[in-house]
Amino acid sequence: MTRFHRFTPEKFLHALPLVRVTRLMLACLVTVFAASALAQDASAPLRITLTTIDVPGALVTGASGINKLGVIVGAYGQNIEGAFSGFSYSNGVFTYFDYPGQAVTVPGGINDSGIIVGYATQLPYEGAPVYGFTYDGSNFTTLTDGNNYATLALGINNSGLVVGRAGDLYGGFAYETLNGRYKTIRLPGNCPYKQALGANNVNEVVGYTICGIYEYGYAIKNGRIENIDYPGAQETAALGTNDLGVIVGWYNPVSPTDYSFIFRNGKYISFTYPGAKYTFASGINNSGVIVGSYTIDGVSYHGFVTSPVTDADFEFSDCCKVAVVEGR
Repeated sequence: MTRFHRFTPEKFLHALPLVRVTRLMLACLVTVFAASALAQDASAPLRITLTTIDVPGALVTGASGINKLGVIVGAYGQNIEGAFSGFSYSNGVFTYFDYPGQAVTVPGGINDSGIIVGYATQLPYEGAPVYGFTYDGSNFTTLTDGNNYATLALGINNSGLVVGRAGDLYGGFAYETLNGRYKTIRLPGNCPYKQALGANNVNEVVGYTICGIYEYGYAIKNGRIENIDYPGAQETAALGTNDLGVIVGWYNPVSPTDYSFIFRNGKYISFTYPGAKYTFASGINNSGVIVGSYTIDGVSYHGFVTSPVTDADFEFSDCCKVAVVEGR
C-alpha cells in the first residue's frame, strides 16, 4: 500500500462568515449487516455488530466522529482524491453541508453540543490553502493558526477545545486551540509530520506522528505522553478517544491489510470488516459506539457504526484476540 501523507484512506476524514449552506434531507439508505465478532480463539466473548453507512449515490463515504446523542459526522464524494462534502447523520436522516467556496469539506469530529470541526480546501490540493473550521449547523467559523499554509481541525471536546494539525499538506505540528488561543502540542522526536485527532472531556489528546513512511500513535494523559503501538504492528495510528480513555484507531501488522483496534488500560482488541483491505476506526463515544470506514476494493469506501463495546469485553482472561466481524 502506497501511503501519501496528504490523503491516505483514513486521512481524507482526519488528515487533511454567514453564508447560505446547501442542506438536503434524504431518507437513510443504510445497509444493516446482522453481524457477530468471531475471535480467532473461540473462548473470546467479544460480539460486535456493524452497520454500514453509505450516502446515497456516493462511491466514497467515511464516518469520522460520533457524539453522546449518536449524531455521526463524516464526508462523502466519488473518489478519495476528488471533491468532498460533509454530512451529519441522525435518526435515519442525512444532512449535507459545504464550506463556502471550497470543493473539499471534511468534518473531523463533533461534540455533545453538536459543534462540528473539520477542514476545507480547493482542488487541486497542491497550492491551495487549507482552512480549519467549526460549524454549528448554520454558520462556519474559520480557524487559522498564524500564517500557516494549512490548518486542519480534527477533534473537539465539550469545552470547545479543538485539536488538529497546522503547517502544510506534507508536514506540520499538532496544535490545540481554545477561545482563539493556539498552542503547539509538544511531541518528542524530529518527525516532520505530527497531528492530533481526538480530545476528550478530561483533556486527553490522541493522534499520531509520521517518521519516514511509518505512523506512530500517541496519547497525552495528565501531561504525560504514552505510546500507542499495537503489539507486533509496524505502524499504529490513534484517531479517537472517549471520556473513559478508550482509544480507537488502525494498525498495520506488516501485511497488505490494515485493521481497526480498540485500546483500554493496556489491552487491545482488533477487528476488521470481512474481506476488507482497510478498516479504520475513527471515533468513539462514551457509550462505546465506534464509527469509521472500510474498503474492500480500494475504490469504494463505506462508513460504519458499531454496537457498543463494553468494559466486559476487555476483562476475560484471554483478552484480546483479533476479532473478525462477519456480515451477511
